Amino acid sequence: MTSDQPGWSQRPLVTEGSEAQGEDDPNGFDPAAAYLDQLGEGSRRTMREALTKLANWASEGRCGPHDLPWHMLRIEHTAALRTRLQSTLAPATANKHLAALRGVLKQCWRRGLMSAEAYQRAIDLPPVRGASPRKPNPLGAVELRKLAQACAGDSSPAGARDEALLALLYGANLRRSEAVALDLADYDLSTGVLLVRHANGRTPRRFVANDDARRALERWILIRGPEAGPLFNPVNKGGRIERRRLSEQAIYIACQKRAAEAGLPPTSPEDLRRADASLSASGPASA
Repeated sequence: MTSDQPGWSQRPLVTEGSEAQGEDDPNGFDPAAAYLDQLGEGSRRTMREALTKLANWASEGRCGPHDLPWHMLRIEHTAALRTRLQSTLAPATANKHLAALRGVLKQCWRRGLMSAEAYQRAIDLPPVRGASPRKPNPLGAVELRKLAQACAGDSSPAGARDEALLALLYGANLRRSEAVALDLADYDLSTGVLLVRHANGRTPRRFVANDDARRALERWILIRGPEAGPLFNPVNKGGRIERRRLSEQAIYIACQKRAAEAGLPPTSPEDLRRADASLSASGPASA
């Protein structure tokens, strides 16, 4: 995190010879991993992304969530992180990041890497309040068709992936966490039935894709290949499909990109979930 961020202290996070309230764990304890391990699968992905962002900010890009010395964070560091979250994210998202931060610091305190006083002071942060920085973007049939056409106009694997992804975000009312959790095995090509698993372990719900969504999914799966694993994968700049799970942030970026290509205002995955419910029977039309 740089000094030009509002509220940032000139005190460095780590300096040569500096000492924390506690001592480094000789067994190489990883507080981020300990915190994430206690979460459900869906929450784990969300909070891992939050911790990655916080670690990047706190270390000016030098550390990830598993190598940042979290136990050395003090109130001036955590307050600066809160200020940056408040200035860049919607309140609900910013508070989710703060919850992840508190969770990791609690693991540090439990392990004896932080004193009780240092821990309590570091987490003494008010919640981020206020309205969302952007108003919802209402989507109707015309906008949904333009989004589908923008995806179909991209001949790379990312175009096929995004057409299927956006069709499900809208048609199945998927949250980002639900979309990234989907595996190829969750979709039945023969029936068009998609099994949507909940992060909290509740009974999965079933969604029957309409004709347009099925065509988009079949096109993507044909390109993706029959290998088991995540239904939606990252596609690198060279058009190569990576055999790992798409991130929630990547879904947000995909929505923004396709909206820009379609000449629409910035569009989020949540906008697709909130799209006119009367259209759900037919889904977004393909090009």
